[in-house]
Amino acid sequence: MEERGAANGNPARRHQLQSTRGELVPGGVRALGNLRLEIVLVLALGLLALTPGISKPPLVDWDEATYAQVAHEVVASGHYLDLTWNGQPYLRKPPLLFWEIAASFRTFGESEFAARLPSVLMGLGTLMLIYLCGTATVGRLAGTVAAIVPLQFYFFISRGGRDCATDAPMLFFSTLAIYALVRAREKRRWVAVCGGAIGLAILSKGLAGIIPLIVVSMAVALIPGFEMIGSPGLRVVYAVATVTAAPWYIYQMLGNPDFIAIFVGHETLARLTSHLEDDTRPAGYTIRVFLSEIRHLWPLALPLAALVGGRLRAGGLRDAIARMSATTWLWLLWLAVALGAACAVQTKLPWYILPSLVPVALLAGTLVARALQSQGSVRPFATGFGILALTIVVAHAPDRWRAISHLHHEQRLRSMPSFMMGLAARRTVALKGPGQLYFAGVPLPTLVYYAAMRCDFVSDDQPTPISDVIGDPQPPPVNYHDLVMVNDSGESTVVANLGTEWRVSGPEAPRDQRQLRRLELEAPTGISVGTPPP
Repeated sequence: MEERGAANGNPARRHQLQSTRGELVPGGVRALGNLRLEIVLVLALGLLALTPGISKPPLVDWDEATYAQVAHEVVASGHYLDLTWNGQPYLRKPPLLFWEIAASFRTFGESEFAARLPSVLMGLGTLMLIYLCGTATVGRLAGTVAAIVPLQFYFFISRGGRDCATDAPMLFFSTLAIYALVRAREKRRWVAVCGGAIGLAILSKGLAGIIPLIVVSMAVALIPGFEMIGSPGLRVVYAVATVTAAPWYIYQMLGNPDFIAIFVGHETLARLTSHLEDDTRPAGYTIRVFLSEIRHLWPLALPLAALVGGRLRAGGLRDAIARMSATTWLWLLWLAVALGAACAVQTKLPWYILPSLVPVALLAGTLVARALQSQGSVRPFATGFGILALTIVVAHAPDRWRAISHLHHEQRLRSMPSFMMGLAARRTVALKGPGQLYFAGVPLPTLVYYAAMRCDFVSDDQPTPISDVIGDPQPPPVNYHDLVMVNDSGESTVVANLGTEWRVSGPEAPRDQRQLRRLELEAPTGISVGTPPP
């Protein structure tokens, strides 16, 4: 440390030290050091965590199959601004993810791999941005630890990278906005990058994309070190974000009379003020989910206690608070805003905590680096507890990964019956010719995607029964959860039943039975599951 201080204060001394180190360190080792092998480590672990099953069906209800179908219809129609699902206008989400999936479909062909690839790339990009945030403010050790921490969060693995979901681009661009804010203290051009990233976050997931805008505004107003950005910088952020996001929203408001009611009313305002989830959850649900997601990080309380104790002994509470870095305050502010937003929304979906997990990772990386690089009388305790905490977290990582994989596998199995029904519909078309699908129940996006045709959904609470809707003068008996096909001559056929498929191919069905059912539906017709026909 003394050597580093002398070098920083004396350029000649710094050059002498660098020359001495150059004589002692072989050139090959220096080259490896310049490669930043920790980046390779982060990307390798990210690929191991985010890519398992990327090519496997099914795309799940609700989100994956919905978004893939919207992108499928975008490519088929060539209308990139007027989104549709199942042939009807789709006004529930902004367009950025659908554009990404459509580009992937056009590049690699339509498949599960192509549908999920944009989210995987966004997830890897988020990990790299976390690394860059930690490295730019605390050091490479902090950046490396911070970038690895999210790989033990279920919702980061699932919604932030592995699944086809709007959360992945939203999280990537939100993290880019905060990284740009940190860099803007040194280079003003990063202010425009910050605004553009916020605009793209808003184009990814609507209101959730405003979280980084709130963080940036509060950081400039409240945190010493960021006040240099000032009002002129904030005006640039707001202007660039508006120019990036506003055109699509204006186009939809002018061209779609239902946009205000569906996107603004139901998908935004209603989620803030009412419970839209299937099962109403209590007010404390979000905090419980958050604590459950981060509880494996409890060993980090050991080095935290050592560092806090050392600071308190050295100068008291006020001095300890005053010595906290501006970026630490920024991570804390980001965490408070993101978690507060998730708690404030009345619709309590568990993955709403996802934006708060990135600042948790950055705080964890900062804490570990501070502990392992501590100086003075607290060093033995902080370093020892830091090493112990890392050892415990790493030792439990395999169990954490197995639990995440199990939960993810169970989620996909729940969509297997809808997937099989889609294959059954395609088999019926191959054997009997084209027709129109009707399903007696709630919409099933996985069914629509794998059937590769429009499906009319008639719920049991609608006044007109499905037997009257299909128009067959002598229809077969139609029960709730029946999938019925009507051909061009008006003849109707019961293709499948969701209840039956649930018993045959659902989560509780034996694996061999599911495989036999899939072979039964594919073999007679040569159906290729990966690419639905246009």
